[in-house]
Amino acid sequence: MLAMLGKLLLKLLINGIIIVPILMYLTDATFMGALSATYTFSLLTYVVVDQLFLRLTNNMAAVLADMLLTYAYFWLVERHFYDWSLTFTDMTIVAVFYGVMEFFLHIYFQKDKGRIGRTSFHD
Repeated sequence: MLAMLGKLLLKLLINGIIIVPILMYLTDATFMGALSATYTFSLLTYVVVDQLFLRLTNNMAAVLADMLLTYAYFWLVERHFYDWSLTFTDMTIVAVFYGVMEFFLHIYFQKDKGRIGRTSFHD
């Protein structure tokens, strides 16, 4: 359980350092708006992609799923919650940066000594 919490905190920290400034630069997002949207997105992708999808597939499939979720999530957030003027190009930039970061994060998750196998969902 502590290993999962440590991985989640690492993901939140890295996303906060990378995605929040990108959102603030590309859009009209405030710091708290970008931080709350990014951390909610990080929790969603940690559960759906990192804990479920990555265990069943490989790294590239998980990165692709992360990037597609990036488009869907930030489009919904921009459309229904914030008025950020987030364009398709802006979402592409965020998705590419997020995909590169997740590629290396997944490699770390898979090489970790406490790695969970495909058939085990106990941590």
